[in-house]
Amino acid sequence: MWLVKSRRNLVLSILAFCIVSAGGLAPVTAQEEPLIADVTVAGNQYISADVILDAVKDILKIGEPYTTEKAEAARKAVAALGYFDTVAVSYEQVGENVNVTISVVERQRIEQIIFVGNTVITDAQLKETIFSKVGHIIAAEAIRRDVRRIEDYYSQQGYIAQVADVKVDEFGGLTFVINEATIEDITIEGLKKTKEWVVRRQIRTQVGELFQQKKIADDINRIYNMGLFADVKLDLRPGKKEPAKAVIPVIQIEEKPTGMVSVAGAYSELDNFVAMISVAENNLRGRAERISLDVELGGRTSYDFKFYEPYLDSHDTAVDLSVFDTQRQRRFVGGTAVSLAEDQFEERRVGATVTLSRPMTDTERASIGLRSEQVSSSFLQGTRNLGYPVGTMAIPGPEPPPPGDTNDPLIVAAPLHPGGRVNSVTLGWQRDSRDIIANPTRGSYQSISLELAGSLLGGESTYQRYSLDHRRYFGVRGDKDVIALRLTIGTTTGNIPLFDSFTVGGGRSLRGYEQDRFRGESLALFNAEYRYSLSKSLTLVGFMDAGDAFGGVFRTEVPGFIISADDQNLDVHVGVGFGIRAITPLGPLRLDFGFGEDGSQTHFGFGHTF
Repeated sequence: MWLVKSRRNLVLSILAFCIVSAGGLAPVTAQEEPLIADVTVAGNQYISADVILDAVKDILKIGEPYTTEKAEAARKAVAALGYFDTVAVSYEQVGENVNVTISVVERQRIEQIIFVGNTVITDAQLKETIFSKVGHIIAAEAIRRDVRRIEDYYSQQGYIAQVADVKVDEFGGLTFVINEATIEDITIEGLKKTKEWVVRRQIRTQVGELFQQKKIADDINRIYNMGLFADVKLDLRPGKKEPAKAVIPVIQIEEKPTGMVSVAGAYSELDNFVAMISVAENNLRGRAERISLDVELGGRTSYDFKFYEPYLDSHDTAVDLSVFDTQRQRRFVGGTAVSLAEDQFEERRVGATVTLSRPMTDTERASIGLRSEQVSSSFLQGTRNLGYPVGTMAIPGPEPPPPGDTNDPLIVAAPLHPGGRVNSVTLGWQRDSRDIIANPTRGSYQSISLELAGSLLGGESTYQRYSLDHRRYFGVRGDKDVIALRLTIGTTTGNIPLFDSFTVGGGRSLRGYEQDRFRGESLALFNAEYRYSLSKSLTLVGFMDAGDAFGGVFRTEVPGFIISADDQNLDVHVGVGFGIRAITPLGPLRLDFGFGEDGSQTHFGFGHTF
C-alpha cells in the first residue's frame, strides 16, 4: 500500500512540477485570459528593441488578453524580420496579469569580407559590387545574391569567373573564393583552303592567360578583316582538363570564294568601246596572298598587275607590288590661261610601285614605298592672244607688236599638259582602330605620308608632297546606323607637275562635281555621312562634302602658256546628296546622287566612299 501511495504521490509531484515549470514557458489558456501588463525584449545586442516591439505591436497589446495563439503569432512576426537564429516568447505571472518577454538570439554578423583568387578586379571594386557589408548579419539569401553579382560584374568587365566557394568562420569572416577563367586552348574550325597558321597570326590571345572578352573580340575582327571569310563566330566551351577554371574559345570560320574572273564591255564618250578582262585571287595558296591582272582592250589598251604578300617574314612585314601600263581618256576641267578647243586628252602611265610595311603595334603600321612612273604628255589645242602688254600675265610674253603687225590670236597645238618621269620615295604611318574595315561602325583611321620626288632619284621633277587623312566612326541606334567623318589635308613644296597635283571632285572626294574638277598644289576636304541601315544588305546614306584643291601655276612646253589652278586660295565648294549601299554577289555597290555648284552628278563605285 505504501508503495502504491508513494508511486501516486510521485506521479502527482511530477505533474505538479511540469505544470509549474510550464507556467513559465508557455502562455496560459484562453479560458484564464490574463491581461498583458508589459512586453519586453531580451538577448538583443545590435537590433533595437523598438524594431522588435514594432513588429508585435498589433499582436501583443498591453491591457488585452494573452493567449497561446498570440504568443505564436508574435514569435513568427519577429522571426520574419530575418535578424535572429531563434525567437522565443514567454511570460511571468504578476498577480492576475502577465509580463511577456520576447527572447532572441541574433544571427552572426560580418566582421570582415575577404576575396581570394581575384587578380584583374580589386577587392575594393568587388566590395562595391556586393550588398553584404561589415556589420550586416550573415544571411544565406544575401550571400547567394552577392555570388551572382560578383560573377555578373566579371562578365561586364569582359572576363569569366565563378565563385567556387563561400566560407563563414567563427569570427565573422566572410570569404568568397573566386576562380577566374583562363584560356586552356584555342581551336579553329571550318577552314578548308586557308592555312591554319595564317589565321593564327591574327590571334593575340595566348593559351594560359585570363580570358578577356575584348581581346578575343579584337581577334575575331582581325580575322574577319582579312577579307577572306563570309563569317567568323566565337563559341566558348568549358576546358577539358579543368572545366571549372578554364575555357576553350572555338573560332568558327565560314570561308567565301576568293577567286574571280570577269569579262565586261563598256562604252563612254571619252573611251568609246572598251573590253575589260579581270582575273584575281585574294587567297593564293591559302596564304592570304593577293594577285590580280586587269587588261583593257579596244578604245584604250591597259594592263595592271598587282601582287600582295602579307607575311614576308616572322614580323608580318608585307610587300605590295604593282606593275602597270595604263591608258585612259581624261577631261581637263578647270581654269587655265588658255582657252581650249577640246578639253579631252589621253594620259598614259607606265611604271611600277613597291611598298614595304611592318606593324609597330596592333593598330599601327609604318611603310616605305618606291615609285617609278613615266607619264605621257597630252596635246591640247589652245588659243592665246600674244598681243598683250608686258607683265600682265603670270609668265611674261613678248613685247606688243609694232604698228602694222597683226594682233590676231595665235592658234597653237602643243603639249599643254606636259608629262615626264617621276621617281619618288614615300614614308607613311597608319593607325587603324576600326572594328570592321569594310563597313566600320566605330573606331578611327589616321594616315600620314611624305613623298619625296627628285632628280637625285632619276626623276624629272623635284617636289615634296605632305598628306594627312583622319576618319572617325560613331555608332548610332546600337551600331545599326553610323555617323562617318573624314578630314583630308595636303600640301606640296617644290615644282610638282600638273599630273601629280592634288585633285578634288568625283565619287571618292567631292560628290556633285566632275572627276578632278579642281586641281592645285594644296588640298582641304571634309566629308560627313549618315549611314542609315534599312537591312543587313541595304543602307541609305545622306552626305555633305566640302573642299577644294587650290594654288599653283603649272608650266607647259610652250613659253607663255601656263595652266593655273582655278582657285589660287582656298574657296570651299560644297556638295550634298544621298545614295545607297547594297551588298550584292559582286561585292558592296555604291550609288550616289550629288548636287554641287555646277549642277548634279551621279557617282557609281564599290564599297563606302571612306
